[in-house]
Amino acid sequence: MAIGKVKVGESHERLMHAIGETIRIHTSQSPMSVEAIAGVLAFCAGAAIGRGSKGRIERRQYREMAVANIDFGLEAMVSSMANSSLILPEGFQ
Repeated sequence: MAIGKVKVGESHERLMHAIGETIRIHTSQSPMSVEAIAGVLAFCAGAAIGRGSKGRIERRQYREMAVANIDFGLEAMVSSMANSSLILPEGFQ
């Protein structure tokens, strides 16, 4: 498995926007810190990796891929995509 950025297709974009919209709706009713939101998303990533991996080596590879994509997301938020409100609700940017 190559470690790197996930190639984003149409279904990836729909899922990212759905997650972002869910977070926006939830946090408008129950405010959360950026730390809490990041922690919940990290837990969900860990659960997906644990469920989808077949062993220790594959788990490590998925974790490395997740970290690479966190870095990609950080870069995206400081680039021209920063106004997309991809994940964080209003007021957290």
